[in-house]
Amino acid sequence: MRIWIAQINTKVGDIEYNKEKIVSSIRELWPHSDIIVFPENTTTWYACNDLYESEYFLAQQKLAMEEAKKVAAGISKDLTVILGNVDYNSKLMPSGQLQKFNTASVIRAYDETKYSKRLLPNYDVFFEKRYFTSWDKSVYFDVKGKKSAITICEDMWLEGYDVDPIGELVWNWVETIYNISSSPFTLGKLKKRYDLISWHVARTWAGFVYVNQVWAQDELVFDGGSMVMDNNWRLVHLWKLFQEELTVVDTTRSNQDRLAELLELNWDKYRMVFEALKLGLKDYLAKTWIKSVVIWLSGWIDSAVSAYILSQVLPKENINAIYMPTKHSKSLEDAQAVAKTLGLNLKVWWIDPMVTTFMDYAQNTIWEMPEWISYENIQARIRWNILMMYANMTGSMVINNSNKTELALGYGTMYGDLIGGLWLIWDLNKKEVFEFAKWINRYEWQEVMPNSIIDRPPSAELSDNQVDPFDYAKVSEPVDELLFGWNPYEIAARYGVDVNEVLRLKKLVRVNEFKRRQAPLVIKLKNRSVGIGRLYPVV
Repeated sequence: MRIWIAQINTKVGDIEYNKEKIVSSIRELWPHSDIIVFPENTTTWYACNDLYESEYFLAQQKLAMEEAKKVAAGISKDLTVILGNVDYNSKLMPSGQLQKFNTASVIRAYDETKYSKRLLPNYDVFFEKRYFTSWDKSVYFDVKGKKSAITICEDMWLEGYDVDPIGELVWNWVETIYNISSSPFTLGKLKKRYDLISWHVARTWAGFVYVNQVWAQDELVFDGGSMVMDNNWRLVHLWKLFQEELTVVDTTRSNQDRLAELLELNWDKYRMVFEALKLGLKDYLAKTWIKSVVIWLSGWIDSAVSAYILSQVLPKENINAIYMPTKHSKSLEDAQAVAKTLGLNLKVWWIDPMVTTFMDYAQNTIWEMPEWISYENIQARIRWNILMMYANMTGSMVINNSNKTELALGYGTMYGDLIGGLWLIWDLNKKEVFEFAKWINRYEWQEVMPNSIIDRPPSAELSDNQVDPFDYAKVSEPVDELLFGWNPYEIAARYGVDVNEVLRLKKLVRVNEFKRRQAPLVIKLKNRSVGIGRLYPVV
């Protein structure tokens, strides 16, 4: 059997664009395949959140589905298309909204068989019970004489549920199980998917066709990595990661070489981080029509890593790198070295005169000289006001350079270095940022990240000889866990950190929640991330 996987990049809420992409894919692929399979919610994108509540939006999506069905039916009566969409009826839910289902339509000729998702995730970044009603039965269909069943994403994950949709298929002699998914990227997840699919094949003796989205929207990156496994646990094909791919596979053949590639990628942490950040940045900019960015290239590790990622996505002339020193700054040479290596034109703008003006204004108007912390914060706010002004003048977006450890501990200035349109490396703690910088040098076979940046103690350079007040090598991982409420005494024992220090860090994490609430969007890289999946009270 020839299966064509349409691992395509669509747009949230852009029904017309998505319809055209679906229709063109069907027309391109039909001569080469018996079945074409699209990911979950292809017509709308996943997840649309409260866009799902718009009746106009749902009606437009229904029209798009009808068009796709006409195209498929007009091409061949033997062609089967599996297309993820949102189905709904006129029944009103307690919320007053229409009853909706996360659906996979199996389309053949003028016939349509519908299956809707049975397990609705309602944790982390998923809110499906807010929008959808759970389905209650399995659905079967034939492709080239092979009995098949359809499932949707969470239906194959099972953990924590009383219902086992795939387990119900065991005694129904299904030959192929299809799973259309919108499974976001997190580190190590590729291997988890492979292991889970292998387990399902082992218990059902059925081949498994897994089709995942590949795109990014807001915080989420969907990495693709669709795969087909035959009923002998052989990997027939692994689709590209972080890229669109339309590929036909012959299920009578196996390609175990791709298994080695899968495992190698899964274990290469920073290669996966790199690819996820590139896709997250690329799609964010493209889908918000932003063509250029502004970055404060400070000469320190975080901005250097951020600038490198930008340089891998945008034309160099669209990256506005700015260095704004004061009399306390000692990192100009490092900023220049990074800019030169990356091919960026570095603008150097001194801000001492403005700092002096602010200080004089405070003394003459408020009748008091600002205390030292105010003096330091003034510098940060001046810098980022200049960045925002330049972004407005050039139609660009400011990139924030901060990392998870700094934001968790509140080590940043509100309306200063905590602003921006996108928090590019937020989901990496400070220790990981240093490791990522070293990986970049190995990956590029040259010193892209100057060793002077990697080796010296971090500093905000807001006063003479200032260094950051944390030993990041020791506190980065404990702080990661404190963000999610883990026992500080267990954390102290696990990481060999004094318990009083952990309790101090816990207090800093707690009292700085208000800063995280006002932070820019982040790109999710890990199972637990500070973003829409973490809902903690400010007070």
